[in-house]
Amino acid sequence: MISRPLISLSVISHGNAAQLSRLLASLQQHEKDTKRFQLIVTDNLKDDLPDLDPSPWESLHLLRNPRQMGFAQNHNQAFERAQGKYYAILNPDLMFERPVFDGLITRIHSRQADLIAPVIVDESGAPQDSFRALPAPFEIIRRRLPGYQFKPPQPDGDQMIRPDWMAGMFWLMESDIYRQLGGMDERYRLYFEDVEFCTRARLRGLKLLVDAQFQVRHDAQRSSRTNPYYLFLHIQSALRFFTSPTYRRIKQR
Repeated sequence: MISRPLISLSVISHGNAAQLSRLLASLQQHEKDTKRFQLIVTDNLKDDLPDLDPSPWESLHLLRNPRQMGFAQNHNQAFERAQGKYYAILNPDLMFERPVFDGLITRIHSRQADLIAPVIVDESGAPQDSFRALPAPFEIIRRRLPGYQFKPPQPDGDQMIRPDWMAGMFWLMESDIYRQLGGMDERYRLYFEDVEFCTRARLRGLKLLVDAQFQVRHDAQRSSRTNPYYLFLHIQSALRFFTSPTYRRIKQR
């Protein structure tokens, strides 16, 4: 039997014990060879998660933060323990409904992608706005206005979509790519880390791809639309990105 390359999975929990349990169960159900996964789970609330069963995985690392850390810092910390050829970032509120990883890795192996994701859908099967064109300041406002609807770009004949950035709820890449890019920028808090990371990847000539052949389900929280604190973080991160050298450089291309 041919040995498959190891994949390191990084998942952060902020009180997501039930959702994490569902995610891991769906992985075991649909990704049959779970022994090729190194699972790195970060409990960002220190002692919120119970101990996890390591037996389904090649290895399990449960990191309990003594203090809460941001999205970028948590995944960068997890990457320090990653041993896989591939590094994947997953939201805890995802659920697999069919195999995904082999197909995505095929795209990477054939050099069609450096950073790849499946289509993220809601409970009804409708695509969520997890991949988009480069944001502009007015777009942040427009998306909050009544009547805004996400219109996903249509895939080409090979079921490929080439966005400017993909939300960090599901990423897969070779670990060397994450290492070369220096991980995510920890100055961002919860928002725009993924936009900034994808933009730096594009500036280096790396290929981003959403593969429409594959779907993963996600139940969106949309915290910044209901919680003033998260709205503040969203605006703060947007301002940081739009005034950054990275944004200026990509706009000059």
